[in-house]
Order: sequence, then C-alpha cells, then structure tokens
Amino acid sequence: MPLIQVTAKQDALTNRERDDLMSRVSNAVLKSEGAPIEDAGAQSLVWAYYNELPASSIYVGGEALQDPPLRIDVTTPAGALNDTARTTLAADIGMIVDEIVGQFDGRLNQWTMLYELDEGSWSGNGQVFRLADIQAAMSIPASQH
Repeated sequence: MPLIQVTAKQDALTNRERDDLMSRVSNAVLKSEGAPIEDAGAQSLVWAYYNELPASSIYVGGEALQDPPLRIDVTTPAGALNDTARTTLAADIGMIVDEIVGQFDGRLNQWTMLYELDEGSWSGNGQVFRLADIQAAMSIPASQH
C-alpha cells in the first residue's frame, strides 16, 4: 500500500513521459514490496500523485534552477521494505528517471526519499490498516511477511 508523490517543475515532462514515469515507479515500488505487478488488488493500492510547481519555486543551493531535479517521495508501512529492497528500489527509480528525464550534467536529476509509517499509522476510511492485512490485500506471499 505505497503512496508515491512526485514533485516536478511545471511542464518538465510531457503527458506521455509523466504517465510512463508514474506507471514505472509504481511498478518498481510494488516489485520492491514483493507484490505481483499484474495483480489488480495490488495495483489498486498504489496511490501516486504528480505535483507540478512553477520553475521559480524550486531551489538548489539557494538558487532557482531552470531544470530542477525531480523529488520522488515513497511512503510505505514500516516493515514493507528491507534494506536490500530499499537499495534496489532507489536504483530502479534512478534508472527510470535517467531513461525518461536524462542525466543532468554535474548534478542529480532526482532525489528519492523513502519514508516508513509505524505499524498502526496507516489508515483510511476510518480504519487502521496493519502491515499483514495490507500485504494480504496486495497478494504478497506469506513467506515474504
């Protein structure tokens, strides 16, 4: 049950590039959690937001950049990712961004922030969702819990 939030400069990507980025990052997160990508239940629990900001509102080193890096925040329940999965996910997202945005000369083209919510801190529709229940809903095999 990941939550993905991408922040980018307005018009940094075409609609097709944005759709490709969000789909591929969503699938990379599912893969890192051990969920089957083709599972409709797992796909329905990947929520992703693409947020655009005016170029003049994104700063690096105190200066507004013409082509600022993307910021990609991935929030998962605590325990959904182990250290190997986090490392692989960061590498996968880096590769996806490189392929869609291209590498920036002498600086990063993206920041990826991996956040975890403590057990009992993920809720919606008036109820708390526990990691084991989320993993079951996403068809993640019990051997990976």
